[in-house]
Amino acid sequence: MKLALHIGTPKTGTTSLQRWCARNRDALNAQGLCYARTPGAENHRKLMIYARDSDKPDDSFPQFGIRSPEDHEAFRTTLAAELAAEVAAHPGAHTFLMSNEHIFSKITTPGMAARLRDLLSPLFSEITIYLHLRPQLDLMMSNASQLVRNGKQMSRAEITRPGISPDNYFYGYDRFLRNWEKVFDPAQIRLIPFRRQPDITACMIDALGIDASALPPPQRENSALDWRAIALGNVMNRSLAAASLPRLNYFLDSMPGSERIQPGLALGQELQARFTASNTALAARRSDITLEDLTPDWASYTESGNLHLIDAPCVFEPQLGHIVQRYAAELALERWRRHIAEGKLAALGGDTAALRRAQRQAQDAAAELGRLGVVLPEDAGAA
Repeated sequence: MKLALHIGTPKTGTTSLQRWCARNRDALNAQGLCYARTPGAENHRKLMIYARDSDKPDDSFPQFGIRSPEDHEAFRTTLAAELAAEVAAHPGAHTFLMSNEHIFSKITTPGMAARLRDLLSPLFSEITIYLHLRPQLDLMMSNASQLVRNGKQMSRAEITRPGISPDNYFYGYDRFLRNWEKVFDPAQIRLIPFRRQPDITACMIDALGIDASALPPPQRENSALDWRAIALGNVMNRSLAAASLPRLNYFLDSMPGSERIQPGLALGQELQARFTASNTALAARRSDITLEDLTPDWASYTESGNLHLIDAPCVFEPQLGHIVQRYAAELALERWRRHIAEGKLAALGGDTAALRRAQRQAQDAAAELGRLGVVLPEDAGAA
């Protein structure tokens, strides 16, 4: 049985691929291709967590009960057993497909890559690794949206800092591949140039021989934010942080506008030039990518850009943060009240399962209120 392992990069349509595969899991199974379930329902993040060093914990470790090296080892033992069982349960399949873009960004040393190899190699007769690469500047601009979604700042200072270089774990493609080529045969790694093949779902459908004629088309997910939404996100994130408030959902992804962030042509070329030597070296030893593939389409970059506008000061920044925090608190309070009422109705009706569910939801709403600085009265009703 073969394994197709898609490892990123982020911001190249990975979520669209993962959701399409998960939604069509049964139809793919019927064609002899299994989209694995054990490492995750959609995104196979458990593979990254398995391979990551215990002394370099990822933010998602606590989500999976990993708070110590012993917890991590227990997680690995369980995942290995469950994955082996899933593969054994599909003897008629010719290929398994797994996908997680965090493998690219967080499995960056030969030791971590070897840990992943040792997990997967005993289960599959052949492993092909798919890595979707776009010019670093394009990745940088696309990643700006994700930075802001995650509560961080996007600015000229952020994208021009010296750490954005070929030695950077995220942007240093040649560095990443040299580490992985110490563990996997270079022939096992297939580089897919984003400029020629921007649709990773279509690419994987073709590479794996999937008949998608009767399947729904993939939906575009996590598209880039308008530069004005990014500017607003910068203001909101700063004002919330200044008030020691948690990151809130203020509906960035549903905001109007489709004008992407632009650094300006001169700055863009200056930033991309940092990677010319390493990209040249990578293209020279690989037959599946060229220097042109890793060079932005400069016709899509405007002369002046709009990067300077997202750094513009906002004179009512604290007031804006206050408004959003207040609305978030009011919504959380209403959710808490609703769940309390649902719990009381469930108790009256003798529905134990609904009562427990309402209690959990009320507790979650109360915890959110606490994070927002709202203290419920001691005699507040409970389900």
